[in-house]
Amino acid sequence: MSKNSPKRTVAAPTQDKDVGPTNVPRPHVSRKSGKGVGESAQDSVGLADSAATRGCSTLALAGCVAAWLVKIMALKPPVCRGMKELDRSAFALTLAVVALRVPVKSIGQIKTDLADDVLRIPKLRNVVDDTTKTHKMVLLKPSISISLGEASDRLRALVHEHKWEPTMHDIHLAYDNWTADDILKSVLPDSSQAPTSYEQIGHIAHMNLRDEYLEYRSVIGQVILDKSPTVTMVVNKLDTIDNTFRNFKMEVLAGTQDFMARVRENDSVFEFDYSKVYWNSRLHPEHERLVSEFARGSSICDVMAGVGPFAIPAAKKGALVWANDLNPASFEAMGNNVKLNKVTTRVTPFNMDGRDFIQHAFTEYYKQTAKGSTSLAPLPRCNAGKRAPKPEDPILIASRSFDHVVMNLPAIALEFLDAFRGLFYRMTGNSTHSGDVNLPMIHTHCFTKSDEPEKDILMRACRALGYPEDQYKELTARVHYVRKVAPKKDMYCLSLVLPESVAYATDAEVGSKRKTDEDSGAQSEDCKLQKVD
Repeated sequence: MSKNSPKRTVAAPTQDKDVGPTNVPRPHVSRKSGKGVGESAQDSVGLADSAATRGCSTLALAGCVAAWLVKIMALKPPVCRGMKELDRSAFALTLAVVALRVPVKSIGQIKTDLADDVLRIPKLRNVVDDTTKTHKMVLLKPSISISLGEASDRLRALVHEHKWEPTMHDIHLAYDNWTADDILKSVLPDSSQAPTSYEQIGHIAHMNLRDEYLEYRSVIGQVILDKSPTVTMVVNKLDTIDNTFRNFKMEVLAGTQDFMARVRENDSVFEFDYSKVYWNSRLHPEHERLVSEFARGSSICDVMAGVGPFAIPAAKKGALVWANDLNPASFEAMGNNVKLNKVTTRVTPFNMDGRDFIQHAFTEYYKQTAKGSTSLAPLPRCNAGKRAPKPEDPILIASRSFDHVVMNLPAIALEFLDAFRGLFYRMTGNSTHSGDVNLPMIHTHCFTKSDEPEKDILMRACRALGYPEDQYKELTARVHYVRKVAPKKDMYCLSLVLPESVAYATDAEVGSKRKTDEDSGAQSEDCKLQKVD
């Protein structure tokens, strides 16, 4: 072999490494770069020379070593440790596999009946042309040797019955044939893991790379972009979510910079500038779960609504929604999404501080419903070219107060419960509950690190509400697990009926009984944060 040849012949491993027999010659594997598996001083010895020395045919030789070769290589790309800029040509590899020379008319049967035996590699054909037009070459899995001992009983039976001829065939693998995980494990220092996970928001792949991967971020971003057909931009979060509007700085790792995302969720469409608002696709199940609890004809007060993941699906379901967000960009996006989803008659957006909105929304809603029940008109339908649908009846909204409140800001949402103390007293002018005004179910998202999460959450809620902590078990409430956000940090949703004693507390009681997390030393300036983690 020429000194300048790009091909390498990979030597068989020695017996003490327990990866194959020592009396089996080497297979022929070509790599354009990187070190070959099992390289040794004998790498320059060719397959034919070794076969002649041991007195066996080339086909038998290559077939015998296929099983242990695959065990060593596991069909992985050449190792390119330390690559900082992506060189796609460095991942080329040539490998011999067993092929069956079969009549063209039998191809369909083989691919159907023998799917477990046939080669399966992304973007690589497993049926190739033969020298004649009447036959094709069907490529088998690399673990199957020329003797077919590793093949299924069905394949061996068919080969014996039809006298199909096994032979060796070279496959040429390139960058496109490897997965993102394969490529990154061959590049990064630690080959046991690769940062291939990301959150996808429309066309954007959002990564959160650990410090040890930052020097490889260019390669990582480009590989993720190449291997993700629906991704056109890859970004990495640069800092934690620590500002009022719950967005964060990002750097573009690969692709064309375009932060305007379009996401479909819960039969709704959301458009927003991802660099200015907060969106978490992992919360899709929670959005769906909570909306499922809203009955047709209910009224919803969404205090930290974001771009509308709760508000808009609820409105489509037949609810009346007042939705608020402090972030002007979220407020603007929510308004556009309300129009986009054709729910303008059911969703009223607001741009206020959360506590101010609670006071305003409940007071104004109570005034409006004093004039009588509200009804929602059916949503417009698109039935171009079809018979007009049967008209729907208006949806009656009968409650005098909101049926549900959503506070989706887990970092501090529990603290906002203090806004409900004495709210109905101020709203109605009564210090006792009257039967015509319903008390809302308040859904509050929160974090906890406690070993007793339910007790911890309920006790914190009591402190914010000014409700006796030793009576937390008397609350009409349930605590729902949402997801794990860190090794010792979980997200929950507390759903509780606002206690009558809290709703109708007098102003004096507000001052004398309230004990919140702020009294315990929490940071009050964070109380305007308006998005979910």
